[in-house]
Amino acid sequence: MHTSVPHRLDRSAPAIAAATLCAFMQLAHGQAAAPAAAASAPASDSSESETVQKVIVTANKREQAALDVAASVSAIGAERLTLSGATRLEDFAAQIPGLSIIEVTRGQMAVVLRGISTGALQSTPTTAQYVDEAPVGSVNAYAEGAVITPDLDPSDLQRVEVLKGPQGTLYGAGAVGGLLRYVTAPADTERFFGVVTLGANKVSEGGVGSNERVALNVPLAKDVLGLRVSAFERTEAGYIDNPVDGRRNGNTARTRGGRVALDCKLDPDWAVRVWALTQKLKADGYGSEDVLAPSLAPLTGDLQRSTWTPEPQTMSLDLANASVKGRLGSFELVSSTTWQDTESRMATDTSRANTAILQFIFKVPGLGVQTDGLIKTRRISQELRARSSAFDDTLDFDLGVFGTKEDSSYLITAGSPFLMATGQVFPSPPLADLDIGSKYQEVSVFGNATWAVSPTFDLLGGLRLSSDKQRFDQDDVPTIAAPVAAMVTQDVAQKHTTWMLGARYKPTPDSAVYVRAASAYRPGGPSALPPGILPDGKASFTPDNLISYEAGYKSEFLSGKASIEAAVFATDWKNIQLRTSAQGPTIAYAYFINGGTAQSNGAEVTLVWVPASGLTLRANGAYTDAHLTSDAPAAGGVAGDAMPYTPKWSASTGGDYNFALGAHKAWVGATVNFIGSRRSDFSQHLPVNLPSYTTLNANAGMDIAQARVSLYVRNISDRRGINYAAPAGDQTTGLNPSGNPFSATVIQPRTFGVDLAYRF
Repeated sequence: MHTSVPHRLDRSAPAIAAATLCAFMQLAHGQAAAPAAAASAPASDSSESETVQKVIVTANKREQAALDVAASVSAIGAERLTLSGATRLEDFAAQIPGLSIIEVTRGQMAVVLRGISTGALQSTPTTAQYVDEAPVGSVNAYAEGAVITPDLDPSDLQRVEVLKGPQGTLYGAGAVGGLLRYVTAPADTERFFGVVTLGANKVSEGGVGSNERVALNVPLAKDVLGLRVSAFERTEAGYIDNPVDGRRNGNTARTRGGRVALDCKLDPDWAVRVWALTQKLKADGYGSEDVLAPSLAPLTGDLQRSTWTPEPQTMSLDLANASVKGRLGSFELVSSTTWQDTESRMATDTSRANTAILQFIFKVPGLGVQTDGLIKTRRISQELRARSSAFDDTLDFDLGVFGTKEDSSYLITAGSPFLMATGQVFPSPPLADLDIGSKYQEVSVFGNATWAVSPTFDLLGGLRLSSDKQRFDQDDVPTIAAPVAAMVTQDVAQKHTTWMLGARYKPTPDSAVYVRAASAYRPGGPSALPPGILPDGKASFTPDNLISYEAGYKSEFLSGKASIEAAVFATDWKNIQLRTSAQGPTIAYAYFINGGTAQSNGAEVTLVWVPASGLTLRANGAYTDAHLTSDAPAAGGVAGDAMPYTPKWSASTGGDYNFALGAHKAWVGATVNFIGSRRSDFSQHLPVNLPSYTTLNANAGMDIAQARVSLYVRNISDRRGINYAAPAGDQTTGLNPSGNPFSATVIQPRTFGVDLAYRF
């Protein structure tokens, strides 16, 4: 059995190095460190809004007003998330138009933008993810990067940004659908303050959850050096029961983590920022219930999943980044270095899918088996970029170079079978033992430019040249499933070019119209298909590529009391990367291939209105028609099939009202979120229709001096929304399309919660 490596804040060494570097650079700049000084607690966010809040985003790798970004961008502030009790992406994904999620279970989730996805089993992510300047995840096809994604606690964030449409010139491989970026809270170099939060919640059909958070900011050298330290621990109540052994709330999950950030302002032109974070999730089981297709009616009962062996899952993320920003002459320079370690283990009871074949092999009925997957990825990335202007500031441009290296391992085991009735292990060798090692290296150079043709009209362009190398090693240890040892080794090197062209017109300072065309790609790689299995089998698959055309309009009106952002888009996706399988002499081999084309066309709109002081109303909607335009036989798809898990219609509306209650600030808020119907897979691969669902959430609270009380209710109507469905035992491999019963991942039932915070 493989055991998880203990995780800790072992990436804080860069923070110590940065402090030392900061001190030496201060001396080099002729500065003396200012003494640390205490400061009062931060001012309460108590001002009542009279106009729409100006949104500043960094999705284009520099601070810009959202109005000035020639692309569709959404942002949600961390304050709004914490007041509503949102702790995971599932809690607020519906508030971002064009974004959908495929959640296999807690800790395994794919993020989809504008329907660019082939489902949970796709090769690599189609949405790039960043934490500040740090790329997160994997673009290697053999590290399950499509579903192993960060889901950061909002307690130490400033906001979450989503940049839609292909972002290949800025973010390179994997940003074919767009970008999800977590912006963390920096250390403050001026004030000492902190906050302690305790919370509890109850799931109406499940257990009790809790959360504890603490954050402390210390100005080590006033106006020069600041330190921020935070930690949290969260228990997410389970709500799935096991009728086999009577166990209740079997999908309880515990997440704990922390972050250290050090910010150093050397002088007005130079700054160093270093941070390290760690986060680890432990879940007792899957958040799915057994259902019968096509009705998706519960097999044994509401919120029940039958298992004959434990299904623990763990996922850990250790991430650190060191960024230096400064100016040399007319150039603004940025250096960003990122270290990442991820580890994920998924144990799955695949008895239902395999009991028939086990009976055939061993001539014993009622045998079950557990499969275990352990994935580890270590990644280091470096980016250097420079930004400047020319021709009397009419031309802004940036140039950069990016490099990344990944080393991943994937161990897949299936132990000896056991008797489902008693749990007794049946005497036999292991059923399967597979060791996959993979390496990915990439170097890219890129440039982007904006030319101000006139004070109101800009032209934009960008280009990125990328080169990658990959190596794949698969070692099949002799087992019952594969009695003959096998080794597969494949090396692949590829190059790719992405581009962007656009124009922006601002008829008034508070409005903008833009058009944009851009491309993006996901890297190809080794196919993992051993030679000789198929007559026409290939040792590699090529990059897929995507081109999107977009037009949008942004405006603030009614004297700043309202805003609108609208976009229409048309996307062509070719050489789609697909996971399929082929039968070998003794076992089936999963491998990757290119096949099929697709289109995604649609529209999105977001409205914000402040009709009265303290009252903010929001509404957004999206229409996405994503479908295959040619057959994809490797994935069981035919032309016209909808892309998996993409709702044609989605919408969200809500509002917040801040008001005075005596001498105290109080607030109430609510959201209504609609997710349209979706198809779970392509038409030749046992698809089911996932019905639409609507959730209603509400929150209220009050500030009393330095204390804050927040109350919230999520999923008030207690809907059973489904975010993922597959044949039982099919959660991780996709190799057992055995039909009924299906496992359906269900959103968290009605949840009541309260948070108590004290700020100092």
